[in-house]
Amino acid sequence: MAYEKRMKEWITDHDIRQKTLAKEFHVTEAMMSHYMTGRNDVTVDVLVQFAKREGLSVDYLVGLADVPQPQKPLSDIERALVEGFQTLSPQQKELIVKNIAIMREQNQK
Repeated sequence: MAYEKRMKEWITDHDIRQKTLAKEFHVTEAMMSHYMTGRNDVTVDVLVQFAKREGLSVDYLVGLADVPQPQKPLSDIERALVEGFQTLSPQQKELIVKNIAIMREQNQK
């Protein structure tokens, strides 16, 4: 899916007015309309501004990711956990996942 389609979908689904975006992004309403129809390519600047405004990842807008929100960066301990997890056997990974589920359940009590 092209970025103009994702932007237009997001704008439609969230009742955002193109007129408002045009003003915020310092482009004409006609240009914003051209962006949404694919008549003109969205500039990188507008794409980044839109992503920041809506809390979206640029990867999502350009079709490289299917998850709208950007990934949170991992802390050093989380990165070490992932790296260690990747070295485990499938059975060991399953045990870790089960332990996490048990700990989550305990935290909710």
